Amino acid sequence: MIKLVKPLILIIAIYTCGICKGQASQKCPEIKWKNGSEAAKKIMKSDFYYDALDAWSPFGSDTGSDTYYLYCEWRKENPKESVRKFLDGELISFEYPGFDIYLDGSNTERLKTIVSTMRNNYVDLNYIDELVISLAFSQLFLEGRIEPEVKKWAEAAFSREAAFLVFWGDGKDDLKERKEREQRMNQLLTDLRKG
Repeated sequence: MIKLVKPLILIIAIYTCGICKGQASQKCPEIKWKNGSEAAKKIMKSDFYYDALDAWSPFGSDTGSDTYYLYCEWRKENPKESVRKFLDGELISFEYPGFDIYLDGSNTERLKTIVSTMRNNYVDLNYIDELVISLAFSQLFLEGRIEPEVKKWAEAAFSREAAFLVFWGDGKDDLKERKEREQRMNQLLTDLRKG
């Protein structure tokens, strides 16, 4: 029993100390309205942006939070590198290096075919979309603007997510959740375009 306790304590210590991928670091400002760029303060006004438990916030999911902190640290170490290098690195680590980030939801059959080849289907696509959307809002929060190319990637991600809104189910509660998700995506897309 004692042999199991020590490794468990070590795992808990590593996790709570922020050594895990993407956890808060000393280098990156906490995601709070007061810490954002002036542009972010004007655009990212809604409370949900700063709610760490809101899964539909660009930073609320594990993926969104990880992306923010990883990008923040990467940008500090690579101030002149193209953001594409960061995104490609993340896609490689997730084992989707060839994913077309410009692919939108307009051709649903093609999108469904691609998703059907993924290990976890929609879950993997959602991970990629959350990564791209969080990257866009991370730029706005940290740098005060979203690069035009990143905006295109995020718009495509929103389009892919919209194509899979039915993923949320058909029940009465599911319809309510799907409608809320759609409203949130529309607000995020509007705010994205202001960045």
